[in-house]
Amino acid sequence: MDFRALPDFPRFNLGVSLLIGLLSSGLLLILPADSISSLFQVLALAQASLLAIIVSVGLLSVQIAANQFTPLIGRRFEEDEFLTSTILRFGASIALALIAMLLIPELYPLTGRLPLFGLVLLIAAGTGGATFSFLSVIEVKDDMLNYLNPESILDDLLEDVSFEAYRSFSEELQENGPTARSPVLEIFQIGQRAFEDNDNHTALYAIHTLDKASQKILTEYGELTEEERRDVSFHQRDLFDYWKRLIDSAVENGTDKTLYQIVLSQKEIATVAAENRLSSVGGEAAKTLQYLCEQAYQRDRLDKGYYARFKHILEASIKYDVPGIANSTVIYMKSFAFTITRDFEHEGEHRSWEESIVDNLFAYLRDTWSKVFEEKSGQIKDGEYRDLHDRFEKTIGHYVSTCWAFDRPYPSNLESDLTSVAISAAENDEQWAVSRITRMLIELWVITERRDSRRINGLARIIDSGGRKGVEDAFDHILSYEHVDPDDMGEPVVIGEDDWEEKMEQQSSKMYDNVVEGIGRLNSVPDFREHVVGLREQMETRYNDFFADSDTQR
Repeated sequence: MDFRALPDFPRFNLGVSLLIGLLSSGLLLILPADSISSLFQVLALAQASLLAIIVSVGLLSVQIAANQFTPLIGRRFEEDEFLTSTILRFGASIALALIAMLLIPELYPLTGRLPLFGLVLLIAAGTGGATFSFLSVIEVKDDMLNYLNPESILDDLLEDVSFEAYRSFSEELQENGPTARSPVLEIFQIGQRAFEDNDNHTALYAIHTLDKASQKILTEYGELTEEERRDVSFHQRDLFDYWKRLIDSAVENGTDKTLYQIVLSQKEIATVAAENRLSSVGGEAAKTLQYLCEQAYQRDRLDKGYYARFKHILEASIKYDVPGIANSTVIYMKSFAFTITRDFEHEGEHRSWEESIVDNLFAYLRDTWSKVFEEKSGQIKDGEYRDLHDRFEKTIGHYVSTCWAFDRPYPSNLESDLTSVAISAAENDEQWAVSRITRMLIELWVITERRDSRRINGLARIIDSGGRKGVEDAFDHILSYEHVDPDDMGEPVVIGEDDWEEKMEQQSSKMYDNVVEGIGRLNSVPDFREHVVGLREQMETRYNDFFADSDTQR
């Protein structure tokens, strides 16, 4: 008989037990008292033996699970009532069998003078109770096997996960030591042990479970009001520390599938954080993704599918209107790009693998920057997206200056990427941004001595997209500065000397206020005006005295 096909164990067991109990009462008609008493003696001994086996096997299964998965499984065993209920069932049934064994020889001769119903009920209860206990072994078997099945354990742990349980454990651990259970910690330990045992199937399931647990915690935390959040501590670093330790194990012992599952988990966690407007949590997810990419890169296991998830995090930040997550993500993308840049060597006409990684990262920045202009126009210059816009500018400038410091080429598509962003700004009439991005382009062209036609074509595309005023302002700003020779700057200013702040301000006022921070000030380049004026004249030729017309309009 396939017991797995039984639809409802408790009802089935109870029905069978009642039936056997009633049928066994018929033994009064065919067996003497001694035989019936011996029957209950056998039932009592059998149940006692089986109970001893069940308890021994149950404890052994818990010990095996503790050694294989996590030592904390013992706490779950203490809280689980299956063994307690089994002992109670068998104990009650054994007691009934013993009572029946003792009373039947005394009551049997009195059946003619005593109501027959009482004796029938005693025999039915004794045999029915024994039958119910024996049938319940099927349930006990399933419960014990659950302790040896990691997926069942992980599913049970996930059900126990809550923000309150996570918070309570973190706070009690800090104040009183490990006094509370933490389902999240147990999930992490099962995953870590699976990596140590090279059990990638269990590791994958543990990662999936930890992902769902993290999302569950974030969702419950996000449902709290601002006032309630101020009264509780989240301890998000503990949660992401579990992820980083799993990353270390996955990079060392895991398969590519386990690494990719962690990558997807960070994307999902960041998305849930954005949905609940948890800016710092989304930033931590991006930071964890950066950590994974760097560890994978150092061990030559990096795949494009890993760092491509940065783009998804950026998109989720914009979609749910949480620019703080995108701001943090840009920082971690830049840090990862620096790690790549310090290692690669330029291979002439061919782009190296490392250079293509950086090109892709900056393409993700370009797409997100453009998306901000397309979807958040009017909220940028003086709104909540201004910090993100400035972060894009600073990231470009800092990375370019680092490339020059390490004698590395900056991203091959950087100028076309900036042109695309300026076009998006022009199409949405953000002329102030068109001006700043155009200035950035001109700065790069002058410093790198770019002379090809791509400069003119790029500016033409910006103008044709509606950015005429911004391009004009960019040229006016740059040409408002005169060349300053280093000798004209005066003696170096010593911080702390008399009037040092005023002297610094005077020196700074002579220098061009460039957009790309970290590169040489443009008006310290001797022929910068010639370069800029020449570029402007080419634009005037292309657009039939474009700037002369704009001067007249003003």
